[in-house]
Amino acid sequence: MLNVDVDKAIKEVGQSCKNFSLDTESDHAFEINDHHQSLTQSHVFSDGSILTFMSHSETGDGDYGQILVFKGSASQIDGLGLPRNNVRLALNRKIRITEQHPSGIAWLKMPSSINRDAGILVVASENEKKVRFHAFDSTSYRGEIATLLQNELDQITDVWLMQDSTDTWLITHNMNRGEGVAYRSTTSALFQQGTHNEGHLNVEAFTLINHYQSPLDTGCGKSLGQNAILTKDKSGSWFVIHLFTGNGICGANNGDNILQAFRVSVSKEGGFQIYRNTPLAANAILGSTSTPFSAGADGAAGLFVDSTGGLVALLGAQYATLDWFDWQTSVKVCSASF
Repeated sequence: MLNVDVDKAIKEVGQSCKNFSLDTESDHAFEINDHHQSLTQSHVFSDGSILTFMSHSETGDGDYGQILVFKGSASQIDGLGLPRNNVRLALNRKIRITEQHPSGIAWLKMPSSINRDAGILVVASENEKKVRFHAFDSTSYRGEIATLLQNELDQITDVWLMQDSTDTWLITHNMNRGEGVAYRSTTSALFQQGTHNEGHLNVEAFTLINHYQSPLDTGCGKSLGQNAILTKDKSGSWFVIHLFTGNGICGANNGDNILQAFRVSVSKEGGFQIYRNTPLAANAILGSTSTPFSAGADGAAGLFVDSTGGLVALLGAQYATLDWFDWQTSVKVCSASF
């Protein structure tokens, strides 16, 4: 939950930015049809470390999509749980999946009463039309532990998560058609609290609540983008906040990095609601980018709310570049909380 109203959060997130890099590899260099997709990170574990996650498409014959996992040690992380200026986070793991075009990703923290050093990476399998759940703790990867299969959407480009009071909401969205599906579970049922399976994710606890339609064109001819989050602001109002590069060459990390917020309604009675004519609630520009090799909102990008309630934007490149003889991907982290 944001610690300020959404308009203030959007306008202040670009007040301070830091550069860091991810230790990617040669197969993440420029290929016209393959590039980095989305970026997010875990909460801070008890040893002071974090995990940063990137989805990466590989669409050639016989190729597998990738989920890249990077480890940030306590010495590389500041007091807000964000990478320090100019650090490079080491590649911890490369997970290959049959979905060639994994898109939006989101981090689901396990309840601290069960294990404060664990969580689930939720992945949109765009063309396989399912949601994958990968389990991690601070020291290990526990594998792909579940999938949510559905026939409601032709594609899933985005997954948005929000834990609110006793409930966990999962929104699956198709930004190419401006439509989606909302699921809800009690958090206790999802993590099987109080049972002999406590801590094991039960995706069958998710109940399909409703379908919805969103604005068809919020920029570059797309609906709300895959670099998005669902959150509340200080007033208790709900918003989807997303990030994309516009006013330039759409999809090429060329133009202004645009941040937008759209008000949504979320309740047990009414489900998740946004409409074709929902107006823009707040917007801001987080600088600009000019190439697919520099940090921007059309590269490996994402949003999350830090432990203090501050909005954080991650702006990344679309491809890795050589730093002497070492491949790396450039990223910028922006926050009002520095």
